[in-house]
Order: sequence, then structure tokens, then C-alpha cells
Amino acid sequence: MSLPTYEQWTKNMSLTDQIKFHYDVDAINPYTRESNFIGDPWEVVAEVANNPNWINEFRKEFEENLREREYIQ
Repeated sequence: MSLPTYEQWTKNMSLTDQIKFHYDVDAINPYTRESNFIGDPWEVVAEVANNPNWINEFRKEFEENLREREYIQ
């Protein structure tokens, strides 16, 4: 079975869904299904507001993480 490309995997995902997946993928305790995310979501919002290149950096990082976790080729 071949893995999808980044474009195929994300084509029906909104940016919001991509962000949620990116930050939640390692933040859910598999035993309790509770979030282990201890960061401040407002830090993400502040970074978006202050960095005009944020979207490009996010997409690159998201693609790399998906590839490392073998979701995509």
C-alpha cells in the first residue's frame, strides 16, 4: 500500500483541521483520551499575528511531521 502525498492527504482538510491535527497528534493520552497539551493556544495565535511567514512555516513543519509519522510519502 502506498502512502498518499501531502497534497492528497490534506486536500479536504481546512487549515483549522490541519492545525488541530498537528498540535493534537502527540497531545492525547491514549489511555485516558485526555489532552496532554500543556502549551498556551494563545501563543499560537500570537505567533500567527506577528509572523507574516507563519503559514508557509506551518505547512512545511506539518508536512515534515506527517512524513516522519508515516502518514504520507
